[in-house]
Amino acid sequence: MRKFTFNVFLARPAVVLAAILTLCMCSVLVSMYYIHNIVLASPLEIMKANRAPRQSGRIIGDDKSFFVTSIYHKQQDLHNASENSDEGAPPVLNDIDIAFHIERKKTDLNRKLDSQSHKKIRKEDMWPSHEKVLKRRKAFVPLAMQTYNNPQRTREHWNGEKYIVYLCHSNITCAGWGDRQHGIFSAYLLSLVTNRTFKVDMQSPCPLSKLYHPRMINWKINQSELEGLSSTHLYALNDRKFRESMKVIDFDEEYPQDVVYLTTNYDYFYNLKANPVYKSIFRQKVKGRPRPILFADLWQSIFKMNKRVIRKYTPALNYARPTKHHKLACAHIRFGRNPTIPTDGDIRNTLTTIKPLWSFLEKHSDPLSYRIFVASDWQGFRDKVKSLYRNITIDIEGDIIHIDKLKDQRKRENSTNVADPCTGFEKVIADQFVLSKCDILLLTYSVFGKAAAYLRRSNNDLYLMENGTIKTLMLFDDKNH
Repeated sequence: MRKFTFNVFLARPAVVLAAILTLCMCSVLVSMYYIHNIVLASPLEIMKANRAPRQSGRIIGDDKSFFVTSIYHKQQDLHNASENSDEGAPPVLNDIDIAFHIERKKTDLNRKLDSQSHKKIRKEDMWPSHEKVLKRRKAFVPLAMQTYNNPQRTREHWNGEKYIVYLCHSNITCAGWGDRQHGIFSAYLLSLVTNRTFKVDMQSPCPLSKLYHPRMINWKINQSELEGLSSTHLYALNDRKFRESMKVIDFDEEYPQDVVYLTTNYDYFYNLKANPVYKSIFRQKVKGRPRPILFADLWQSIFKMNKRVIRKYTPALNYARPTKHHKLACAHIRFGRNPTIPTDGDIRNTLTTIKPLWSFLEKHSDPLSYRIFVASDWQGFRDKVKSLYRNITIDIEGDIIHIDKLKDQRKRENSTNVADPCTGFEKVIADQFVLSKCDILLLTYSVFGKAAAYLRRSNNDLYLMENGTIKTLMLFDDKNH
């Protein structure tokens, strides 16, 4: 028998080769299947599998235990991923998405545990009343993102006083100074129409209370007066839907908490003015003042600059008008992303788009009649203007900063080379104040510059440069603005 078998294989070597190759291919295929499904699954596949609802296993302890448990169940998850994963969810591509993905998994788990721990759920806890549904459908009232909500009041003795607080701390994005001024303005308007007490809690990049003092209204926060009160935080930065809701909202009905913290950069003036709920009280409190005048009244009557800011701009204004015949010609040129602030948003202007500026400055370069002040977010541009008009340019000393980008600047540079937060903020406020004192003012698009024009309280010699042209700007026409 052995001889016969040996002779067959000797007679047919092709059969031997085919048998060997078949065995090798089977071995390779089995190995690849085993490795792919158990050992070397890609991170993207693991993340997709982790989107599937966990059917077995439990999260023990911290995130490391969660990771170990996930690996333990990886084979089962990969097998079921196509059936259980969220097909509409985008793949996790970077650290931000991964962090969001983990937080979402934790939130989903907490919701599942909460639902299991409550045997009875009232219908009114799941669905709003029929009246509220109809009202919201009719009014289209979207809610701002509530970063936290504390509905319980623990204080025993409460006099019924409610608060609205503009909030800006270092752990949230609040935008630049002009945006924050408009957000504070909106919080003030809401305090008027809701009869809430107006407060400001701004700690980033420097406590606002170090640069301004209360005047007429004590807007400073005293934590003891807010202790034990119910509260919520509305984060509405760049939230256009929330701004639109101001046209119809009954604010205290939507947000009945004792303390409402608000973070926004939008101006709610016209939307609140159009709101039928507040029509009467708006007219009574605003007394017919147009938006720019009311804005100026807020910042000039309720906020008083402290001495350190005054010392910052005083030398410049003293040099601005050496005689009573001299005029101060100014420009605010906002470039957006530039070498000084490379982490800023979009590029708003370039040296090409601001070409009309040079003719404007040349027109006002007679030292017997003018002084020039140019504020900008680009240090190199500011140095260029100073070199061209050295004898007639006034300046405010200090580094240029964006108050919402200061952390990025500190990461890029040695901290000893970056302006102190309060010192840099002083220059921002001083620049705007000097712009508000200009006889002739040219702006590029910026809420910082627009706020300076509001504080100036006049359309006289006010101009806007956009699309390569300079045109007259009318901010104090309430019908159009």
